[in-house]
Amino acid sequence: MTTSDQVRAEIDKLIEASKKSLGEVKSFAIAEAWKILQLLTAAVIQVIENIATDLGGAEKKKLAMELINSFYDAIFQHIDLPFLPSALESLIHDYIKKILMILVDSAIDALVATFKDVGVFNVIKTTELTTEAPINDFLDHLTEIARTT
Repeated sequence: MTTSDQVRAEIDKLIEASKKSLGEVKSFAIAEAWKILQLLTAAVIQVIENIATDLGGAEKKKLAMELINSFYDAIFQHIDLPFLPSALESLIHDYIKKILMILVDSAIDALVATFKDVGVFNVIKTTELTTEAPINDFLDHLTEIARTT
């Protein structure tokens, strides 16, 4: 099993745990979806940095985008845009995803730069952090967000 496969397996577990955590929530406001994606992006970056040490920066980013896309497809079945009628929302769902993924792409770059600047990657490399730490942090925040929906 490659390190990319190991990361995928961890994020698959996160997706399943997220589905359980969200329960019956099927609709998300775009602000909630963006907040969840930001938290997810940070968790995915940390998991990749922890496991996939053999990958280069471009490969890590490609893997992160793939995993975040998978999460989006599995979790966000409906994004609510309060200013649009429901019929139009379903028609532009793919465009909403594309816009959010453009933002995620930029967020990855920003988070990686920030994590490097503040030493997060050094902490990951010099401690016995497990992949469970960022995943558990994400699930805790997801539970909080789900309570407010």
